Amino acid sequence: MKYDICIIGHGNFPDGIKSAVNLIAGTCEKITCFNLNEQTTHEQFKKDINKYLDSHKNVIVFADMTGGAPYQIVAERILSQDDDNKYVIAGISLNLILDIYLKNMSGQLNTKNIDSSLKHVIKEARSLMQVISHKTIFEKV
Repeated sequence: MKYDICIIGHGNFPDGIKSAVNLIAGTCEKITCFNLNEQTTHEQFKKDINKYLDSHKNVIVFADMTGGAPYQIVAERILSQDDDNKYVIAGISLNLILDIYLKNMSGQLNTKNIDSSLKHVIKEARSLMQVISHKTIFEKV
């Protein structure tokens, strides 16, 4: 069972991430973006995301930052509706999205392994973070 992928965030961040996924993976099917920018009010964003969530059963939503308005709107909806098979992951990186997207497209994600798979991919994405300076490389942040 494949999940629909949704990227939400401030400005044009979602469209930029989708463009990067397409460049690296060669495809970005089943990715929908919702930008909260100068042309979109919070009310319109909420209406659009609720319509999307109503029409999709299995969804992984990637949010640009924890605590931001896009994240709050989606998290509130998912928690209030007790939506099974709908997840929101905040504070995302391109590594994280690519890993989950490619696993999803290859059929490696399903309702039985989704929780453990998401936890594993998030842990792996964190381990890839580095800070490099002219003096040292920090192995873990």
